[in-house]
Amino acid sequence: MRQCLVKAKSFFQLPFWSDWRTITVVYALIPVIVGLLKWHKSNDTYQIYKSVFWNTINQQSLYEFYPYLKGDCNHYGPIFSYVIAPFALLPDTWGMLLWECFLVALFYVAVRYMPLQRWQKVFMFWFCAHEVLTPLFVEQYDLAMAAGYLFMFACIEKKQPVWAAFFIVLNIFIKLYGVMGLAFFFFVHDKRRFLLACLGWAALFFVAPMLISSPEYVVQQYVGWYESLVAKNAQNLAEAFNTTNTSLLGIPRKISGNTEYSDLWLIVPGILVFLSPFRRIDQYRHVAFRYAMLASVTMFVTLFSTGTESYGYIAPMTGFVVWYTTSPWQRGRRDLILLIYAFVFTSLCTSDVFFPRFIWKQLIEPYALKALPTTIVWFYLIWEMNTRDYSNKVCAEDGSVR
Repeated sequence: MRQCLVKAKSFFQLPFWSDWRTITVVYALIPVIVGLLKWHKSNDTYQIYKSVFWNTINQQSLYEFYPYLKGDCNHYGPIFSYVIAPFALLPDTWGMLLWECFLVALFYVAVRYMPLQRWQKVFMFWFCAHEVLTPLFVEQYDLAMAAGYLFMFACIEKKQPVWAAFFIVLNIFIKLYGVMGLAFFFFVHDKRRFLLACLGWAALFFVAPMLISSPEYVVQQYVGWYESLVAKNAQNLAEAFNTTNTSLLGIPRKISGNTEYSDLWLIVPGILVFLSPFRRIDQYRHVAFRYAMLASVTMFVTLFSTGTESYGYIAPMTGFVVWYTTSPWQRGRRDLILLIYAFVFTSLCTSDVFFPRFIWKQLIEPYALKALPTTIVWFYLIWEMNTRDYSNKVCAEDGSVR
């Protein structure tokens, strides 16, 4: 057994696996293969996205349950009409294919743009490759959201506050989850410029949809957006065994079948736990601590949203890599086991190839257990952020300086 592991390790250490050409080709083929497999097949999510552009042009409600959307509706902000526009203008098959290529390209560029070492980026690409497939099969925007968090952080680290503000505000205006990017505010070097940029981008993104519709229409749609999100959240809470709420909030609700209690009993403590590391102001100057905060953000936003679905875990997958590879101390066997557990039961558990289907359908999906690895890693990460020294000193696993 040991000899097999040694051979496997030697195989994966071949230069082929870390060659940018290999990774680029793989990530170029992923959306093309998925798109061809779905050629002329149902693309319900893409139809919802496409409708945002055409409904904006025609000044129709963005949040109605139109028959052609097959019982669902849009939950993205009006500015999304510009994001989807180049694809909505094309025939559906080509539009969907290029949309999926765009999502993967955005994620690829975001990882390459991160101020990580080469081996860390290579590790992230391979670690996340399988999970990239999950949102692609349903044309979901989650890849872009994951890329957005990486861009936000990278721009702040590279002292580009205007572009950091761009990605934060754009994601807020598209899906609201981008508000979590404001957690990086304390790491911004030029806070005044950053805040002014946030205001400027917010004004631009608010007004921009008016250029292809009208001011009255856009204002009305923002009201409709709020109402649709409230209604969607209520639906997620009321239906204990639907496919949404695959989150920390959903685990007790789905296991107990109780839909009567308020999620604030979990959300408020969760926010306090998330904020607890911010008290360690002396750690802000250490890049490893800032990376840990990025990992925490990618996990928190997924764990504490009733709208999280099984294909929304690409962001925490990047967070696992950041958590594991950027600590200034040497990771031990316990951490490696936790990383493997998170990989298997977050990513591979949805695959018929790697996991028996009945385990997913009868156990993991009904009780939102896909959220469990992220929950464990997140609490472990928070404990580290509250207790460990993130200076550049090389530390042993027990925290002592070597």
